[in-house]
Amino acid sequence: MKLSRFLRGKLPFIALIFFISAFGAMVLYAAHANMYFAVFIPCFLFCGSLLALLPEYFMRNRYYGNLREALRQLDRKYLLSEVVDAPNFYEGEVLYDALKAVCKSANDEIAKHKLIAAEYREYVELWVHEIKTPIAVAKLICENTRNADVETELDRIERFVEQALFYARSGNVEDDYMIRRADLAELLHNTLKNGAKYLIAHKIRIRTKDLSHTVFTDPKWLSFILWQLIDNAVKYGGRNIEFSAVQNARSVALFIRDDGVGISEKDIGRVFDKGFTGENGRRFGRSTGLGLYLCRKLCAKLGLDISVESTRGEGTAVQLMFPVGEPL
Repeated sequence: MKLSRFLRGKLPFIALIFFISAFGAMVLYAAHANMYFAVFIPCFLFCGSLLALLPEYFMRNRYYGNLREALRQLDRKYLLSEVVDAPNFYEGEVLYDALKAVCKSANDEIAKHKLIAAEYREYVELWVHEIKTPIAVAKLICENTRNADVETELDRIERFVEQALFYARSGNVEDDYMIRRADLAELLHNTLKNGAKYLIAHKIRIRTKDLSHTVFTDPKWLSFILWQLIDNAVKYGGRNIEFSAVQNARSVALFIRDDGVGISEKDIGRVFDKGFTGENGRRFGRSTGLGLYLCRKLCAKLGLDISVESTRGEGTAVQLMFPVGEPL
């Protein structure tokens, strides 16, 4: 709070003191008091009254300065009333009470919506687990009747169901993951093995290079991320997918390269946006706009960096960056 702004707020008080002092001077002059006293005493009282405002200014300035600093440092602004002390001046008390009421209302609303989100997440997770049973039974029937087309569609349904489960959990990854040491080559092998039928059906050729590296991650979540990237490569024309890794002193970089249709230059900056399908999505008509969005969101939760480079008509390269060393 600047002193000039504080004094502007006190202008009515200052004007009143000025007129009282001037009236006092006229009374003293009319009473034939000494000219020196008639001027000095009112001026002394006026200046003294102004100086008496300084303690109030410093008190308010300190309090509002602490309030601003606390607000600046807080990530969750609605907790402001919990970290600032109650003031000892009337206007501040009114402000503090109003602030506590607003913060309490915000906290109540947040708690209510968290509860709704948690209940919805529980419902989705339960639904996913329930729907997996009839899908598994239907796939078993298809295997017995050798109906490959229906089995392929069931695999697609299962992948979308799995995506829905991971999407529901993506807001609270920290409650559902465990970072541990994992062999990158083994993790990729298991991911490809689980999707072997899909890859064989689409005649996908896989190449691996220099994958003998250890990373720290959650294998289940990373496997989901890798499959989303593989599925994207296949959906957009990739028939050759290469996996390679490079390690330096600070990180392990995993590259996933395909020879698909690539991404146009105008779309490359938005591929991680939620719901964005771009030119390829409209062209192929099989994109939900959630795959890469989920990949980026989960990577951020797991402490990984993800980036995409692409040339239209030549293919796409995705880079996953793993920090070296066990997380604290």
